[in-house]
Amino acid sequence: MITRQVIQTLYKKYSRRPASPDCLDMPLLFDSAGHHNIVIDMDGPVDMLVINSIDPASPFHNIPLNRIHAIVPFEEWVAIVLHTSIIFLNRKSSKASIDIRMDEPSLMEKIKGIFNKD
Repeated sequence: MITRQVIQTLYKKYSRRPASPDCLDMPLLFDSAGHHNIVIDMDGPVDMLVINSIDPASPFHNIPLNRIHAIVPFEEWVAIVLHTSIIFLNRKSSKASIDIRMDEPSLMEKIKGIFNKD
């Protein structure tokens, strides 16, 4: 089961991108998430990972390969870790789930919030 703590660990462990997209475990992604009809588009100026099970209007449909931090397998899901979000693709169906990291307010923002209350 993927808990909030597991998600936080993914963000910390994969806080940096690999040296090259070639370092990503792409075969794992294609083998584990076949229901999602994933394609690598190399025709444009930037190589893109296209997840066809996600609505084309979504910003998570096309992802530049150089923005992916890691591809991590779980029992039922495969995680595509980005800087401020994680895309979870189900291994058994075309379900997808997205976690968007919300940064905690800084100390200065907290102090401003205290003084700006009406």
